[in-house]
Amino acid sequence: MRKLALAISLVVTGTAIPTVQADTVYTGDRVQGVPVISQLDIADLEPGKMHRFMFQGATDGIGQFFYVPVIVAKGAQPGTKLVFNSGNHGDEVNGIRAVQKIMDGIDPARLSGSVVAVPGTNPNAINRITREWTTYNSGGTSTNFNRLFPGKENGTGPEQHAWLLWNKLWQGNVEYAFDFHSQATGHDSPFFIYADYRDPRIERIAELFPVDQIKKDPGEKGSLETTFVENSIPAITLELGPPRGFNTDMVDRAVEGARNVMINLKMIEGKIGRTAITMDAFVGDKTTMIRAEQGGYNEPLVAPGDQVKKGQIVARQLNMFGDTIKEYTAPVDGKVLSIGSDAAREPRATLVRLMTQSPDA
Repeated sequence: MRKLALAISLVVTGTAIPTVQADTVYTGDRVQGVPVISQLDIADLEPGKMHRFMFQGATDGIGQFFYVPVIVAKGAQPGTKLVFNSGNHGDEVNGIRAVQKIMDGIDPARLSGSVVAVPGTNPNAINRITREWTTYNSGGTSTNFNRLFPGKENGTGPEQHAWLLWNKLWQGNVEYAFDFHSQATGHDSPFFIYADYRDPRIERIAELFPVDQIKKDPGEKGSLETTFVENSIPAITLELGPPRGFNTDMVDRAVEGARNVMINLKMIEGKIGRTAITMDAFVGDKTTMIRAEQGGYNEPLVAPGDQVKKGQIVARQLNMFGDTIKEYTAPVDGKVLSIGSDAAREPRATLVRLMTQSPDA
């Protein structure tokens, strides 16, 4: 296993997205008593206080706005600017709770810098408890919202929503970004992180979280993490286990890691807690998917985090009578990164995903 290289005492300042700062724009509306903004500039917020807004996003088919909750902790002293984001996929809710609890634990009067938290960017999908943004043009389509960044000003509804978040909420307000996810419906995993280790700042912040596994990963085009990285903003994607409900262990570890980051960046005082080192996290750079070759009930024979050997039977499929119709073996030695947890599995559905480490990594 590769030796983790966590630099607890090292502090490196990130590079903000180049932009001309503009004042926070209030629309004059309120949603459930919370002021609505169409643009955020943390520079003009009162320091030493917590601020709540509803951010005005794109419009739906009848012209009504999608509103995104935003919490800003504006520190009493200057310092690093963080963004904690969640809810790009509507059935991945552990991140939403983690962001809420992170903000509950911050005292702006004792904070240096600022934290912008978004507990749910995709209200379209969150309200439906679905992974993707659903539109109704031409009979209806579903779109992976986390492949649309930085969005399009004159694009589809979800493309416009992504553009507004990128240009009117985050630009100029972020030096490090953390995008919280979990597995999609029908899947399960340990707590793991996608991180582009080509940037040592990203390696450092990833290893400050008490995760089970880290995937060294160049990123996915259009994802929020990759879009930040392409704009010189260190960012990681955090996968907080199973979907659709709050998992206390995953949420609490995410909160602990976020606190570690703020301590390391000299934003708050305190002692570093558990990290990837103390969790003996496995760091890999390659994933192998084992997919269903036909339809049938899935019986996983391994669990997230298990170590498996090449040739080991990791899943079997059953027909409606309970007969085994197919067995699946691991093509390589590796760690189980995720499993398909839904019983019914159509052809090409994920059964098991393994993570490995290349010999030259």
